[in-house]
Amino acid sequence: MSSLRRATREDAPQLLDLFGAVPMQGELVLATRREPDFFRLYDMQRGLAEPWVHEVEGQLDGLGTILVRDGWLEGRACRVGYLGDLRTRFSARRSRGLSRFYGPVLEETAERLGVEAFLTAVMASNATALNALVKRKPGRVSQPRYTLLRRFGSVSVHFTRRRTPRPGRYRVRRATPEDIPTMAARLDADHRARAFGYRYDLGELEHRLADWPGLRVDGCYLAFDPDGALVGCTSVWDPQAVKRYQVLAYRGSMRWVKWGYDAMATVLRAPRLPAPGNAFNYFYLCNTSIQDENPDILRALVEQVYADHQGQGYHFFTLYLDEGDPLQPALKGFFQRRLDFHLYAVTPASRPRDHFPEGRTGFEMALA
Repeated sequence: MSSLRRATREDAPQLLDLFGAVPMQGELVLATRREPDFFRLYDMQRGLAEPWVHEVEGQLDGLGTILVRDGWLEGRACRVGYLGDLRTRFSARRSRGLSRFYGPVLEETAERLGVEAFLTAVMASNATALNALVKRKPGRVSQPRYTLLRRFGSVSVHFTRRRTPRPGRYRVRRATPEDIPTMAARLDADHRARAFGYRYDLGELEHRLADWPGLRVDGCYLAFDPDGALVGCTSVWDPQAVKRYQVLAYRGSMRWVKWGYDAMATVLRAPRLPAPGNAFNYFYLCNTSIQDENPDILRALVEQVYADHQGQGYHFFTLYLDEGDPLQPALKGFFQRRLDFHLYAVTPASRPRDHFPEGRTGFEMALA
């Protein structure tokens, strides 16, 4: 007998085991580690998190989490959601237990919490998930509608040779507590125009600095133009207190990438890529806003972040870039790797929606 229910903290040991047993598949096979507190990643976010588990005879074989927060859509304040942490063992996929519940649960949650639409990200190489979730199936009247918003990359900038920021038009420095209102205003103006933007006008930045372990004011970087105006910002966040990516295997071309990278790292005295069983040491760039999508501004920020963190034991840092992103030139000359994803808007079957605003979204990859 199988059932679907909300997870509780008593389920944490099984959930940690499920995450380790159901890796992200691709040429780089990764397991997400959420020790020591599986629920900490949810607790640090504003809004409501509802983890749902599929249970068969007392054993958990599937998980999916719905997170709901205040946001922006088409310039309107509204409730938006994110669908994440989807993990299923083979037994659940074989029984199709989760698929029976997914549509009705999404319908009920959207109605109960007043959510217009949800975001979700799927690895582009995960054919199983794309086929199960996105592909329309005849007869599945409750199947949610997936609308492709963006193809994007999780771009990793690796620490290889030493770099010194080049003199240029934009001056970059670390933030001080006095800078936070100005940075928050910059992010607020940006996110109001984004689909699924965050409510920085309601204290989102201040909340993150207070509640995200490892995120500090002096880890925020600000870029100023010659007139002293703030034109860009980003934050360095090391997520190891709440999640880590453990390498399980290198496959296909990634085996050759690792071999070549490690050879280069040995010569340059940089960290080698982790062997299977070990985890990456990395950080994210988040709270990022660039005036007029100017790659020179992002370049100035990235160069300073790179220079400040070179030699501190990190393999890389990661940032979000859309396919064909105007900010892509900012990374020219850096050693980088890209994992491709699809970003979808998801709506219930009873009120499907196919069209959403163009432009940058409020998706925060660091929380995915």
